[in-house]
Amino acid sequence: MWQFNVLVTMASDGRYGHLLGELAHYGEFHKTGFHGVALGRVADVEDFCEAIRQKRGEQCIAFQDVARVVPLERVFTFEVDDFLAKLCEALRPWIARLAEGRFHVRLERRGLKGQIISPDIEQALDAYVLDELLDLGHSAKIDFDDPDAVVAIETIGDRCGVGLITRELSERYDFVRVD
Repeated sequence: MWQFNVLVTMASDGRYGHLLGELAHYGEFHKTGFHGVALGRVADVEDFCEAIRQKRGEQCIAFQDVARVVPLERVFTFEVDDFLAKLCEALRPWIARLAEGRFHVRLERRGLKGQIISPDIEQALDAYVLDELLDLGHSAKIDFDDPDAVVAIETIGDRCGVGLITRELSERYDFVRVD
């Protein structure tokens, strides 16, 4: 499976082909079967985000079409039956980073309608992280309004990418966020 490390969405009225052409200067990008959604592999995600921020500041037309960029640190394929278990495994390395802070999990599902229920997965993962932290002698709080971090999960059919969006990252780059 081709390993991607960013998901880019575009503004609904943007020019998708033009944006993909501009993004190609920063890495390898591919359209998905979902309108306005591209997967990419860049050498350095923060450098890529900085380049977008600068291009937007210069009023480059194509980069005004970027709606969101989601950095993804872990990527895997899954079957519906093993999706939650694979997500728990993917989140395990970040549990300590979420200790004593405020967080929530957000799943953007594309495909598999009716087979994966986003709110159910989000709630199960919130509970999993809280339970794991409790076992380690730590705590955290679920916070949707002012989180220190958001666990971002993006699916494209049977492919999944998981990333951790910190407050600092989303404050520096207004386009790095979940919906």
